[in-house]
Amino acid sequence: MNRQNTDIKICQVCKSENPSLTVTCASCGAYIRDRVPGLHLFETLWMLIESPHSAMQRIILAQQKNYVFLLQIMFGFAYVAFIFWYVHIGLVIDNLQILLFLILVTGPITGIIVVMALSLVAFLALRVQKMSVKHRDINAIVSYASFPIILSIVFIFPVEVGIFGMYLFTNEPSPFSINPLAYSLVIGLDVLLVIWSLVILFIGLRIISGSIIRLLIIWILVIVSALLPVIAVYSFITIYYGLI
Repeated sequence: MNRQNTDIKICQVCKSENPSLTVTCASCGAYIRDRVPGLHLFETLWMLIESPHSAMQRIILAQQKNYVFLLQIMFGFAYVAFIFWYVHIGLVIDNLQILLFLILVTGPITGIIVVMALSLVAFLALRVQKMSVKHRDINAIVSYASFPIILSIVFIFPVEVGIFGMYLFTNEPSPFSINPLAYSLVIGLDVLLVIWSLVILFIGLRIISGSIIRLLIIWILVIVSALLPVIAVYSFITIYYGLI
């Protein structure tokens, strides 16, 4: 069966095959890269649902990487909320209003820093392997790949807070012991959205990297880099809680 390779672009002048992200034809020098001036937020997010590969190609080709900072800020809220949940921050701060305020205050800068750092990890890993890539393209990939996680903080997190309140951030008692069914459902949805986010990230990095082995290494590096701050905060909270 003859299947068109979406990672190959045919030059309309000389009919030579080129990588899909190539700007000019390697054979004749003709301009072959599709022109994408900018990104429309909701159109791009919907495309990520319908066709993640096409969406990521469009995001990479876009001259203006619109809305990346907005996505990073929203991701920051989810990232800080996840850290607070994972480290049982309620053992140290026992006021729900203060915890939510801290998420709102620290989320934006945390999201921007984390996404920039993860993008830099992927960018440097690709450059070490002699790949010609742009950091702004990698940054846009990571930012838009966070879309499912943003859905979690917008739709699922308020439900979790509404059901469990302060108990969401502590294990004394754990939220599972309060309502096992509800907790299993919301955590299950959170896990599915994180997996979806990682799949989108995988697709975006696949377009950039070209090699499956190279892709897996970079993908794992990005995931590990995202978890390192969580582990560091958990270690700090554990030591602090043990001292008081």
